[in-house]
Amino acid sequence: MRKKFTMWVVLAVIAMTQLSCDSQASQQAKAQRHLDAALAKLAQANSGYVLSSSKGEGPGLQAYRQSSMDAVFDDLNEVMKLDAPAQKFQALRVSADIDISAARYAGREAASENAVLAGRSSTLLGYLGAFEGASSRSEALQPQEQTTLEKLQEEIDRQTARHKSQTAEAQALRDELENVHQQMARFKARADEGYAKAQALQDQSFVAQGERKYDLQDQATELQRQAAIESAAAEREQVIITDRSNRLELIQSQLALTDQLLAELNSQVKDTRARAAHLRDESTTAADVSAQAAETMSQEFAQIIEVHEQAVQRRMTEAGKRASKAIGALEQAMALASDQSDRQAVRFQLLAAYVEQAHITTSHAMFLGGLAHTTRMLAESTQRLTPQNAGVYTDRLDQLIQAQTDLNAQSDKAIEAGRALAAELAPEDADADDSPTVRIALQQRDRLDIYDQRRYDHEVH
Repeated sequence: MRKKFTMWVVLAVIAMTQLSCDSQASQQAKAQRHLDAALAKLAQANSGYVLSSSKGEGPGLQAYRQSSMDAVFDDLNEVMKLDAPAQKFQALRVSADIDISAARYAGREAASENAVLAGRSSTLLGYLGAFEGASSRSEALQPQEQTTLEKLQEEIDRQTARHKSQTAEAQALRDELENVHQQMARFKARADEGYAKAQALQDQSFVAQGERKYDLQDQATELQRQAAIESAAAEREQVIITDRSNRLELIQSQLALTDQLLAELNSQVKDTRARAAHLRDESTTAADVSAQAAETMSQEFAQIIEVHEQAVQRRMTEAGKRASKAIGALEQAMALASDQSDRQAVRFQLLAAYVEQAHITTSHAMFLGGLAHTTRMLAESTQRLTPQNAGVYTDRLDQLIQAQTDLNAQSDKAIEAGRALAAELAPEDADADDSPTVRIALQQRDRLDIYDQRRYDHEVH
């Protein structure tokens, strides 16, 4: 009787084990189906064209591509619900790639909007020039003839020196822009070549079977990452071009204003004696012009702040969140890695994510720095000429400086984490010729160094 009972117990255990194995195999198969579906959607999003059902009025190819990539999360989330470690590992890596892509897209959109705002900031500083010129003119146009002439001459000397400095700065910016344009063209060419090769491998993977399919996809992913490095370098050069172009436009605008002001001042010197009886009236008119310029300046500044918060700040904040989400997913993937090869692949992907996070935070801080620079000029001028109106600018300046400080702290964390990981992947005595992986790690470390320096170049105090 005891032997018969023991036999039934053994049979029951075997049956339960079989059921458990069957259940896990079923979940793995289901997870694989969702993962395959996700990869197919991702391939479609990266195909470079819009499905016929999606044509018509819309935000354009890039926006369509990004929304299509975000739709992949429907299947990836299903994978994460199942007991399928291998598929979860792949799903986490794919989700990280999508989040990094989304972060880059949001960052590019924000950079484009910021370039437009930089142009408006130049216009705003033109209003500032009109405000300062009218205020100075109102003060200089006093009834005392000799005093007026002395003040006008002092202003002419100051503006002449300013014109000389602005002319030299404009030429230096033109020379720098020419060099940066050439460098950006080289980065773009290498990036385009890498993306083209990656797309070819993706196309081959669609018809491949078994391990060959995933090998092709891994190769394509690696090429895309390498191309992304070159693309990011081109984007960095584009940011520099945008910054220098805006500065050149600002200098040229200020030169025009300086020329105009010098012409007016010289004319005033010639006509002062003849117009002595009318100086008081002209002073009043200049004061009116100054007040109008101050009002226009205030309204334009409010509009710039509103657009910045909606079009730049919101997008850069979203980019930062997506980069952080990608890092979190890769940290989970590291825990699921089954062997050293998988762990090494995740390390490189995680290093790229840290670099992207550093790029986003330093770019965001740089955008804030540009706006803070403009705001400081407005605050200082208004504080000197009409201190009762300076509060709106000084308060905003304090907010921008604090926001930039917070972003610099975030970039510090990303840069240090990235450097630590790069040091693991490429020891201190490693050389770029040692292996492709070492070369990639060193390139990423160099980008981190660039972003680290960028923080100090654009930090506002």
